[in-house]
Amino acid sequence: MRKLGIALLFALPIALLCWACSLIFFAPAEPSFDWMSHMSVGEHDALVANLGHRFRVAAYVITWTIQLGYLAWLGLRWQAQKRAADRMNRNAR
Repeated sequence: MRKLGIALLFALPIALLCWACSLIFFAPAEPSFDWMSHMSVGEHDALVANLGHRFRVAAYVITWTIQLGYLAWLGLRWQAQKRAADRMNRNAR
């Protein structure tokens, strides 16, 4: 059960990072510089708002990915130190 928890703790940041990359790579293209000849101001604002929202969500997801990855790393380091302390206690007896 403990190994499953550790595996999930590592899988979650990887899944979040993949999701953030998909948000960025599959976002609609930014309008060209001559957008006024192709679309109305309302369409342009809706497209830019969608892009802004996607990039904001991707930034939050990447931030959470980094934080959860660091938490997983700390958990592994803590578990290794705990095992080393248990071994030292057993050898000292």
